[in-house]
Amino acid sequence: MGTKALMLAQVQRDFIVLLLSIQPHLSKPQMTVLFKDKFGVELSEQQLKTQITKSKKKVEELQKSEALTLELAIRVGLVNLHSKINRTLELQNIVRMCVDGYEYQTQSSRGEIVSLTKREPKVAVDAIRSLREEWSEKIEPISSYTLIVKDSEPVQEESLAGDEDL
Repeated sequence: MGTKALMLAQVQRDFIVLLLSIQPHLSKPQMTVLFKDKFGVELSEQQLKTQITKSKKKVEELQKSEALTLELAIRVGLVNLHSKINRTLELQNIVRMCVDGYEYQTQSSRGEIVSLTKREPKVAVDAIRSLREEWSEKIEPISSYTLIVKDSEPVQEESLAGDEDL
């Protein structure tokens, strides 16, 4: 009744290496659940065991270098606010949602599901302030940004424009 496990793509192997580097305390079942949430594919215990064994050296390198870890996180799709344009687009989206409002559902006291439009002007003001700071003319030699690592879609290698598409 055994099924043949699919070979892992490079981005999937990188995701496992990143998990091992950033969160070494995770158990194998926890890593399997995170992998399935991210890629929608079940990771076998043997695949995980093999990747852990093969990637020990790479994990040690990542634990020593924050730059390599950040680069891998960007490639895997865990960091998507690393560029000024991506941060600006996200802030614009926040402003639009807060000013125009966004739909959300809640349950009334009678047990009915009610759709409401929520507007949050304070959040919009904070986002506009962040946009202004992001695009201000003041250039400092050393700038620091807080990076928020969150789950996002990995870059699809097939969807990138090649020479034949140009």
